[in-house]
Order: sequence, then structure tokens, then C-alpha cells
Amino acid sequence: MSGSAGSGKSTGLEVVVVGGGSAYTGELLMGLLHDEHLPVARVRLLDVPAGREKLLAITAFGQRLAAQAGRGVVVEGALLPECPQPFSGADFVLTQYRVGGLAARARDEHVPLRHGIVGQETVGPGGFSKALRTVPVAVAMAQAIRADAPSAWILNFTNPAGVITEAVGQVAGPRVIGLCNGPYIARRMVAEALEVDVSRVGLDVIGLNHLSFARVYMDGSEVTAQMLGASGVGDPRWADRPEVPANQYGPTLAAALGQLPSPYLRYYWQADRMRAEQERDVAEGRGTRADYLLRLEPELFDHYRVPDETRLPPGLSERGGAYYSTVAIELIRALAQDHPTELAVNLPNGTVVPELPATAVIEVSALIDGRGPRPLAVGPLPAAVAGLVQQVKAYERLTIAAALQGSRALALTALVNNPLVPSAGVAEALLDDLLEAHAVYLPRFRGA
Repeated sequence: MSGSAGSGKSTGLEVVVVGGGSAYTGELLMGLLHDEHLPVARVRLLDVPAGREKLLAITAFGQRLAAQAGRGVVVEGALLPECPQPFSGADFVLTQYRVGGLAARARDEHVPLRHGIVGQETVGPGGFSKALRTVPVAVAMAQAIRADAPSAWILNFTNPAGVITEAVGQVAGPRVIGLCNGPYIARRMVAEALEVDVSRVGLDVIGLNHLSFARVYMDGSEVTAQMLGASGVGDPRWADRPEVPANQYGPTLAAALGQLPSPYLRYYWQADRMRAEQERDVAEGRGTRADYLLRLEPELFDHYRVPDETRLPPGLSERGGAYYSTVAIELIRALAQDHPTELAVNLPNGTVVPELPATAVIEVSALIDGRGPRPLAVGPLPAAVAGLVQQVKAYERLTIAAALQGSRALALTALVNNPLVPSAGVAEALLDDLLEAHAVYLPRFRGA
């Protein structure tokens, strides 16, 4: 373990980050260590042996940030499973790991393309493949967290966030919250389009992670129709903005939605276009998103390894995950300091969305304070998307069951229920290829 471990429980917050060797962690550390109003005493970064060199680089970067901040925060790194009781003393455990790393993500993107389906890390067969690898790891980790730190909040960023949060909640209880930066980015996009400060914009979000919908407000007045671009005003500011639904799906469908959709809806409603774009990128040598990130990552870590460097890598904004640390720190502050905050988070449904089971994890705007999150938005879902959301949730729950049981039959039914898989025959061939591509990470499926 790098850094000084100290002894006993400190008087400040103790934060554990699983996947601490991620390039994202630099931004998170900067937020945790430079926020004078957040009483952080210790940050422990955890990773697997394969990530040793990255973990060392990020830990050293964090220690430089801590020294710069001058608040006496201890930053330490440790490898799993070498560190005994890695979660002991934790108030918050942030999970942000990728089983198999970017190389596995690249396979998640390329294998579906061979079957005529877009490859993406959270939706479609790519998200399914990632979930099969990740769910058993996430559940085992949640059990370890509860053994070491029974009352710690588990804040999950690991994708597919809704699936992983639901699986973790089944064994770790209610102090589990899933997070995504998507709704926060949407809020900033709305503010930019309206040419106002983001503090004047509010969103009532409801749905699933990467399949959610929002009513949009400015200064308390609803402006959803304007943001859909379906109001008939024809505002020239939005005429060429692809994120405006009327420009992307046409004004008739945008008006029928009635709520601002997650950008990921394009994978369902424009699947042919998204696949064609990905196939063109591969044919022209740019590769998939994972291929690009594999080329970018060495540059990021070269920056982190520069002695005395305390700035984030310039290329980090290209890595994705913008405002990830902002969302995490707002949530930690709300929970730890009883500071009421509105955020879109992933939680068990209860009675919020009547079209979904009570135990299904949804994405919803919530008021969060020291008592935890309490949903603000309520259903029903927009009629235009209710069926799609129900189908995707059925697919997600089948995927969790398949991953935990190592059941090829359940895995096949999950893929058949995925809206991007066109037939049972394609699903079966695709499943064979994905299980073979990731066999080393799927021991439960051997002989299934």
C-alpha cells in the first residue's frame, strides 16, 4: 500500500475508490481534495494487479494534490486482493471499474458489428456482454464492502449503471445509489441552448439509465416544448443543434415524446444510422470508441506521471465522463453534511414508475440529504416510450439472473429481449461469439 495508512478511524470522511487506477480518478481526486467544505480525511484507491502501474501514477498524482491543498488528507493506493479489509472505515465506496479493461470494451464493440448490430458499451449486446462480466464481480464486492463497512454508502458509476446498481442493491441493501453524468450534462446543455446560467435550469428525470426522459424548467417555468424543438416557434438558435429532438427525430415524433429524451435513445430509434457510422469509422481506420481510447490513454498517464504535475491532462476531456466528479462530490456532500441537493440518481423504483416492478432500479430526480435520496419525479412514462422502457428493463433483469447463474438459456432470453437484437438466430450466434471472446472473464458459463 502506498501512502501512510495511519491507525484508527479518523474524524473526517473516508472515501474508497474501486477502480482507482482509472484516468477519471484524477478529476475525482481534484474535487475531493480541493473542496474545503468537504471534510475528507482519507482517500484509498483500489485496483487489481493488472492496473498496478496506473494505480501508482494516480496515487502519486493524488498525493501531490493533497500536499498542494495542505489539509492533511491522506491518499493511499492498494491492490486487490492483497489488501486485508480494503473497505474498513469507509464512509463512501465509489465503484468505477471495468472488468477486462478497454481491451474488453473493444471486443464488446467489434463483436456485435460482425452481426450487423452497433457495438456500444452500455446498450445493446455490448452492454449485455459488459454486464455478464461485471455483475458477479459487483455482487462479490458488495458483500465484501458490507463485511468491512456495514453502513457505508455505495455509489456506483460502473456501467451499465442501472444493471450493476440493481444487482448490488440485491445484496447490499438500501445504502446503494447509482450515478451517471448524463442528466447533469443534459442540464448544462439545456442551459447553453437557453443561454442562461445552469443554476436557472431544473430537470425532472424519470426512466432508466441511458433511457430516461425529462421535463425541463427554467426559473420554475416549464420549457420542455421549446427544448424538444416541437413548439412551432422555429427558434433559429436551435435549428442546427443535433441534440434537439425535433432535429434528430423530426418535429412530429419530438412532440409525441413530450419529454426530453436521453441522447442514448438514438441507439434504439436510429440504430441503422448509428451502426453505419460505426462501420464507416472502422473501415476508415479510426476504429470504435474503445480503439480511440486505447490510443489516448497512454498520453493521459504520461501526464499523470510527470513529477510535480498537479494539473489534469489536457486530453482528459476527450476521455468522456465529463462532470463525473461534480456529480459524485455533490452527492457525497448531500449525504455526509445533510445538504439538500437535487440530482438524478439510480434507485429502486418503489411506486415511482407504475409500469415497472417495485424492485427494478430506475433513474429518477431525487432530493438527497442526510436521510438519503427521496424521488421527486413520478410516472407514468411517456406513452411513446413506455413499451421500450419495459422491454429494456426485462432484458436487464434477465441479464442479471444469467450473469449470476451462469445460465446460457437465461443469457439467450436476455439477448432476445434486447431491442437491438433482430432475431433469435442472431441472438444465439452472437451469444456464442461473446462468450468465446470473454471466456476468461466468464467462468460461470464454462460448460453451460
